[in-house]
This record gives sequence, C-alpha cells and structure tokens, in this order.
Amino acid sequence: MKKQLLDTVAIVDGASTSAHLAPAFRSYGVRCVHVLSSESLPQRLQTQINPADYVRSVVHRGDLRQTADALRDLGISVVLPGVDSGVELASRLADALEVPLRNPVELTAARRDKFEQIEALRRAGVRTPQQFQSRSPQEIADWARAHARLPVVIKPTRSSGVKGVKICRTQEQVEEAARNVLAIKSSYDEVQEDILVQSYSEGQEYIVDSVSFEGHHKVVSLWEVERDRSHSPRLEKMLVVDHTQPQYAEVIAYAVQVLDAVGLHYGPSHLELIVTAEGPTIVELNSRLHGSLDPRLTTAVTGENQISVTVEAFVNPQLFKQTLNEQPRFSGFCGHILLVSPKAGVLARDFAWDSIEQLPSCVSVKRWVKTGDRLNVTTDLRTALGMVGLFDAQFDRLTADWKSIRQIEHSFFSDPETLAA
Repeated sequence: MKKQLLDTVAIVDGASTSAHLAPAFRSYGVRCVHVLSSESLPQRLQTQINPADYVRSVVHRGDLRQTADALRDLGISVVLPGVDSGVELASRLADALEVPLRNPVELTAARRDKFEQIEALRRAGVRTPQQFQSRSPQEIADWARAHARLPVVIKPTRSSGVKGVKICRTQEQVEEAARNVLAIKSSYDEVQEDILVQSYSEGQEYIVDSVSFEGHHKVVSLWEVERDRSHSPRLEKMLVVDHTQPQYAEVIAYAVQVLDAVGLHYGPSHLELIVTAEGPTIVELNSRLHGSLDPRLTTAVTGENQISVTVEAFVNPQLFKQTLNEQPRFSGFCGHILLVSPKAGVLARDFAWDSIEQLPSCVSVKRWVKTGDRLNVTTDLRTALGMVGLFDAQFDRLTADWKSIRQIEHSFFSDPETLAA
C-alpha cells in the first residue's frame, strides 16, 4: 500500500505560540488552513494570526456542518487547536470531517472543561483533587464548608491564564471568589456560567509539555514552577529541569495517565500538576501548545521545542515513534520570568526594559504594556507587564539574572513618579 504523506493541516485559533505552527508545517511543504472559532475572539488574539500563512481562512459561525463543508475539499489529515478557545471546535470539526488523525470526540469536554476533565480522570482511577461544580455561589460555599478543608481553589470551568482563579483561606473569600467567576468573562470573552471549587494541593508544581501521536506521548520539556500563592496563583518563574533524571519518573508516568484518560492521542499538550505528599496531582490539562513561550529557549537546551516536535510527529510519525525512548541531552538552562506590577495606576514612564534586556542571560522580552497604560496589580497573565526568556550555560548565572529582574521591578515601582493616579 502506498504510504500516505501529510498534505493539509487545519489550525483553529492559531494565536500565541501556535502562530509558529503554520510556518513550520509550510517549511515541509504541508498546506495549512485556518479556522476562527468565533468572530468575537478578542482582537488581541486575532492580530496574532497571519492570513498569509494559510491557503484558506474560514470563520465558524456556529454551524458545524457548514464549517466542515467549507473545508471538505482540502483533504485535511488533522485539526489542531491553537489556543483553548479552539480545543472543542477542533475536536468536533475533526470528527465531522472524519480526518484520519483525530482524538475521540466523546472525550472532547474532558480536554477543555476543567470539571469534566477531573471527572474523566477520576473514572480512570487517576489521582485528582476533590471537586464540586455549581452555578450557585451559595452552593459552592456550602460544599466548601461541608466537604473540604480550607484553603480551597475557586476557578471557572473554562479558565485560562489563571484568570478568575483564587486560593481561598476563609469562607468569606470563597463566597467572593465564586461570585466573581460569574461576573467575569474568560480570556476568550466567553461568558462563565459554572463555578468550580477544588481541594487545595500543597507541594512543588511542574508543567509537562508533551506531544502525542497514535497514543504515544513524548515529553518535550518539564518545567519547575514557582508561583505567588497568596491569593491568585500568579506565575513568578518557571525553569526547565532535566526530565531524564530518575526523580521525575513518577511525574512523567502520571502525565501519561492523564493524557490517556482524556483521550489525547494526537497533538501537543500542557499539563500543570503538583507533587503532593500522596504523589502527583493534576491542576489542569490544556490540550494545546504551551502559550507565550520563546521556542528558542528549549531548543538551545535540548535541540527541540514543542512546535518542532509537533510538526515532526505528523510529518514523520515513524521517526517520532522510533525515537520515543531516546533521551535528550541537556546543554544549559532556560526559564521564563513573568514581569509583575505590585501596584495599580497609570504608567507614567517607560518600564525599565533596557535594564532587563542587558542582563547576560536575557534572550527575549515580551512587552505587554507601554507608557500611558493603566496597570492593575498583577494576578494573572493578562495583568502582567510582560515575559522574559532566559538562557545560560551556567545555572548560577540564570539564577542571578532572575533575581536581578525582581530587583529592577522593585526599584522601578519604588519611585513615586512611576504611576499616576
């Protein structure tokens, strides 16, 4: 039988890190088409999508059959979500088109909805936190009072970038956080109707970036994560660790259980978990590329990144499967540091970007604010100043530079003329 080569890939909401996917596929001669999940997708995301990267662009207007018919003539082999807003549509569209490389549609919700995800893991016998879902803040508060020890975590079932996620240490905080979930929209402007309360997991957090093909899972990067957990679990920094070391075997084995339980057979994923006294326990799985990353960093460390592994898995699946057990060689260290504002107000002068860019290990700086912008106290990605990518052959130099970043922030915001009311 003639070997069938990948010809066309569809990408749904190809923003953030996934904006690199289409150019990477095109470098192999693979055509890409783009599907916008909704005309109401925030403009800040739509501007990250380059129409020139695609042979066709389609807007989904709620009719799955109509969207599938607009793509049916292209012979699409796989439909990949770019960001969370595209996860469910990508799965249902792949099923409607009957593409050969697709994840089971019956587990679509488990790959996006945080409550359904935990339920799927629980049914599969995978360790999870306790949880309860409701549309009533009072029912959420009652459950927290009766079934869980404080602290608990309140979040939207369709959270992203920790928006709306709160760590609650009092019943008053539980009730306030639950009401807040219903008062906000998601990062993709989705109305939040369901509130999720979960038991709090204590321990070291890790992020596992993987790529899957035919149910085989390859760990690309393992990040050791530090967050400010005083109220919202805001990211402080994350550093890549050598996941070939024996102490991480349990983490990786748990990640495989999670991916299997939600039916993630094809594509990239981004799993957040905490190693508790009982063992690894999921925070959440995002069935798409790890967002807001500089792919050069992990490439400098191991020679590959989540984008390159995703593309190569679909372009040359045989090689992907043959090399699953090959351990990467680590050359240096890398990390991402979130730039945070400790205060609210209007930014009266330019942030100290130059001071950060001059640090020896600085590779890239994403600037998300400018003079004249109104700042909030940073609680999530949307309220951060930006993101810094670091790489160095020496871990000590990397550590010194992220500490310098915090000193630069402190000095900048200590100046009373930095913010206007």
